[in-house]
Amino acid sequence: MKVKACILSDIGQTRKINQDAALIKVANTKRHGRISLVAVCDGMGGLSKGEVASCKAIRTLESWFHEELCLLQSLPEKELWEAYENSLRRIVLRINSDLRKYGKHRNIQLGTTLTAFLQMGAEYILMNIGDSRIYEIKGNGVTLLTKDQSVVQDKLDKGMITENEAASDEEKSVLLQCIGTSRAPIPEIRRGRLEGNTTIIACSDGFWRKLGTEDMRKKLCPQMCVTDEEMLNQCRKLADLAIERNEEDNISVAAISLAY
Repeated sequence: MKVKACILSDIGQTRKINQDAALIKVANTKRHGRISLVAVCDGMGGLSKGEVASCKAIRTLESWFHEELCLLQSLPEKELWEAYENSLRRIVLRINSDLRKYGKHRNIQLGTTLTAFLQMGAEYILMNIGDSRIYEIKGNGVTLLTKDQSVVQDKLDKGMITENEAASDEEKSVLLQCIGTSRAPIPEIRRGRLEGNTTIIACSDGFWRKLGTEDMRKKLCPQMCVTDEEMLNQCRKLADLAIERNEEDNISVAAISLAY
């Protein structure tokens, strides 16, 4: 499997601090071939030290990839994916506990979203807390793989607002969950299978909020991602487009193209 990947993070036009953080890790294993981890965290702008929260979450995920994930590789394959899921749930609780302790000692409250995608061969598991997102992009379309844990998404689910109304809803930035502000956040966890050439992106709401799925497909479908540099250039164009459409938040995307 050939892999091309890049990360782009832009402070945007109005914020003084970039509170987003992103990660891509790729490793070759003897038993399972190539394993990839893609993640984005968006520190909560309405709370203190959002940049600390997002960075802490990403650093913990990075350590998990190098340490605990390696240990799990020795398990029988029939037990492996359940072990991945349980391990990801534990890492969420660990990050949450660390952020709560950090905040308590400094008398502040801090939090972050977290979305992560772990691929092994043609199979994957994803995890999401908050309103950062993971998209699967192919030549013929784009699929949103996560579901926002937000007030606006809850309103959409209940039929209280339409998709068009959601973009301007006064509660569009209000989350139902994030890491760091509650005792035990419950992540959305899903498993799935990749088919054919695919680009996976993890992104903050500053990236996806002003962009349509067709914008993403045109720039980041596998056919457009010939090299790492070209992929980064396409992400830059999408970030610039979001800014042109008056996006005010930090803008971050981590992209990986998996060609079978």
